[in-house]
Amino acid sequence: MDTHEKDTFMQTYQWASSWNELPWAHDEPTLFLAEICQRREPGAALDIGCGAGTDSVYLARRGWDVTSLDFMPKALEFTQQRAADAGVVVTPVEADITAWEPPRRYDLVLDHGLLHNMDPVRYPAYRQRVMDALAEDGDFVLLHWHPLYPGQPNGEVGPTRVSRADINAFFAPDLQERFFAAEEFEDLPAMVGGGMRQAYYWFRRNQADRHPAQLIEQIEATLQKHGVDFTGLIAAAGDAPLPADVDDDLITTILGPGRLGITHIVPETVDIEASLAGFAKKAGRDARYVENLLRVFASTAHGNVCISSARCAECGVAFCKRLRYR
Repeated sequence: MDTHEKDTFMQTYQWASSWNELPWAHDEPTLFLAEICQRREPGAALDIGCGAGTDSVYLARRGWDVTSLDFMPKALEFTQQRAADAGVVVTPVEADITAWEPPRRYDLVLDHGLLHNMDPVRYPAYRQRVMDALAEDGDFVLLHWHPLYPGQPNGEVGPTRVSRADINAFFAPDLQERFFAAEEFEDLPAMVGGGMRQAYYWFRRNQADRHPAQLIEQIEATLQKHGVDFTGLIAAAGDAPLPADVDDDLITTILGPGRLGITHIVPETVDIEASLAGFAKKAGRDARYVENLLRVFASTAHGNVCISSARCAECGVAFCKRLRYR
């Protein structure tokens, strides 16, 4: 931990006599937590940089086994006191996330504003710890500041403002953005750079990256369900792309984060071959076969499933972003 960075936080905690005097204190739980609690049974949660303790206590009250991590002892004091007042228990851990070894996998990992206050030299270590901590089917929620306008400075004490594209690139290909929201704040002190867009991310592991062969099998199974002779069509095409009624723009959409998530951005049409080559290699399949399989899948004359106005009700591809991991 850089001394100056740690000293800055220490001064803030020494000044604050209660949790609600902290600059980052918030009364309501971080966006997306309530929906996650509705969608899944309580499990193990890790609150990275628990700060004022709001989220740790919120989750503990809903039955989660919460580990509250912070490198500031007073943050842990605030969190434990609030937990005691609420009649719940959290597990406090005094540690720097970039040097901490997670003892287990967590169903939910939360970062309410830690990353954007971190020295960039520690970003790789932070990213690795998040990946080490997150369960295979876990949810990762991140709050991060964005610039309010292009080129906006960060201010003398931060936090660091980063664009949505850069955040997604930082976690790619391991994580895929599931939901995103942002709100704007214009009247903030000059020392933090003035206004900002406060962004909320809900990530899950990118199944296209982790299980590429299974993704291909899901596409094949969907076509089989609809009685499409995709093997015959692809065999007849040989080494050539199928002359299906599918333009390259649709293929880039299918490859991108809005559908299959094979790429974390929608690629240019000239990059289709390269994008599919890397994916097919990880899956242990032939790149031309994979491309033609997608073209059959997207053809109104053949698969008639992943067309421009996708027929998601007819699709069995569980990894697709449009199906929200059904």
